[in-house]
Amino acid sequence: MITAKKIRSLKPRVQLRKAADVFHEAMSGEADGQYLDEVMDIILSSDLVDDEAASRLRSYYSKGPGIGYEDIYYNVLSLLGDSPSDWDARTEEGEIDWSKRTVREHYLFLDHLRSPYNVGAIFRNSEAFCIGGIYLAPGTASPEHPRARRTSRSTVDGIPWKECELEEAVAGLPVFALETGGCDIRDFRFPERGICIVGSEETGLTAEARQRAESSLGIVTIPQHGAKGSINVASAVGIMLYKWVESVRE
Repeated sequence: MITAKKIRSLKPRVQLRKAADVFHEAMSGEADGQYLDEVMDIILSSDLVDDEAASRLRSYYSKGPGIGYEDIYYNVLSLLGDSPSDWDARTEEGEIDWSKRTVREHYLFLDHLRSPYNVGAIFRNSEAFCIGGIYLAPGTASPEHPRARRTSRSTVDGIPWKECELEEAVAGLPVFALETGGCDIRDFRFPERGICIVGSEETGLTAEARQRAESSLGIVTIPQHGAKGSINVASAVGIMLYKWVESVRE
């Protein structure tokens, strides 16, 4: 394990993250009590830990070896505004290591999506399925919106994005759109490189976006078997992105 002296030498946020990691590791094995006392002291003396949080953390630690360590771990991460999964690829400083991403020349254009939740969810799906960049039509909810950031689970920091008009986004790329009434996704020929236009939750594609897609690769549609006429746009994008990656991987 990292020494207490080394933890004290780190920047405040990294200090707390490393201290949290110590308790996370201690959950599954024995750890020296004196060492954990020192690490706990580092946490409690941090300027990032207020009195209320310190009291809560002390109560978890007082439960005895191993019992409150999980609560300490997640509470410290919460103070940092973080909620990472244990399986995220991370740098030595504890930040998500975006260099581990597989990236293809696959892009999205979000055509007037209004919901920050949907924008954030699309970023999260895109990070998992190789998207190289996301363009947003003016009027689309900002990825910087608190709800978009929260839903994205930090992926708005890992994917390049830009607000621009359609013609700038699609310049030089094969274009298709995700919308009802098009080619069955099972039969659609996805491009090695290209950009997919995703329309508004309420009104779908703008006329300009539809025309641009139809004059290039066309429209791809996900067949459905329920009474509702559509599924959530972020869910639809996730299905499409998986199919796109798999089709060019074969």
